[in-house]
Amino acid sequence: MPTTRDELLQLIQQLQAGTLELEDLRRRRAGAPELHARERALEQLRWQLAAVARRAAHGDLGSAA
Repeated sequence: MPTTRDELLQLIQQLQAGTLELEDLRRRRAGAPELHARERALEQLRWQLAAVARRAAHGDLGSAA
């Protein structure tokens, strides 16, 4: 079972890879649908990262009390 830290690291790696792909698509002047799909995927990853980070922070606060 992955830990919250593992989830955070995985999401960060996915965001980094996706950002590089998006930059490559822009450099190659890829079509709008392809760019929009990558942008949507990155936005979903950002939301997932925020949710996991909140869960981690809440867990840290709960264990500190």
